[in-house]
Amino acid sequence: MSIINKNWAVGLLCLLFSFNTLAQGDVKKGKLKSMACMGCHGPTGNSFVPSFPSLAGQQADYIVKQIQDFKSGERQNAVMTNIALSISDDDSHHIAAYYQSQIKTPIIKNIAHLEKLTDKNALLSLGKKLYDNGNPNTGQAACFTCHGINGNTLLGFNIPTLANQQPKYLISTLKDFKNRKRTNDIERAMRRIVDTMSDEEIEAISYYASYLTSTLKEKE
Repeated sequence: MSIINKNWAVGLLCLLFSFNTLAQGDVKKGKLKSMACMGCHGPTGNSFVPSFPSLAGQQADYIVKQIQDFKSGERQNAVMTNIALSISDDDSHHIAAYYQSQIKTPIIKNIAHLEKLTDKNALLSLGKKLYDNGNPNTGQAACFTCHGINGNTLLGFNIPTLANQQPKYLISTLKDFKNRKRTNDIERAMRRIVDTMSDEEIEAISYYASYLTSTLKEKE
């Protein structure tokens, strides 16, 4: 089997194993129930803090699963665990529906860390290559097979949307999977993939996936 076919196979398995019914909830109720979430995730789910994830436009079923995982202990975070324990199952669906309905704010490309790099386009080019094609030398699957060509994944498969996500949050999340600080990925899908990636590749994919630069300038 070719590397490309293997990557597609891994992506298909990722979709199959992570299938979940799309969360159903009331957006208006969710807006009221999300008041306690605004301090970290922003009034409309667009986080102002690079280390906190933006939830606007995120898949509802994915948000519900994360709340459930925080409640059960499958995903560890002291702050989120306490908050999740106060959220009922019905309310988790309402909150998820509200955030999915919100418009994502594009990530500003002039990110301080990225601007300080000698060749930021090289990093973004590497991110695009890995996102679109994976890495045949290490067996890393292409990210788009699960997360979508434009960073907007298919509905109902419990896979997070990456477009317009905070890059710092993505970097820390991938490293947490690699260091086994986070282990709530279905069928170890993310851990298997991130184990093949270097820190540079993690950073490159995170920045690229955040705002998916489809056209890269050769010179700034």
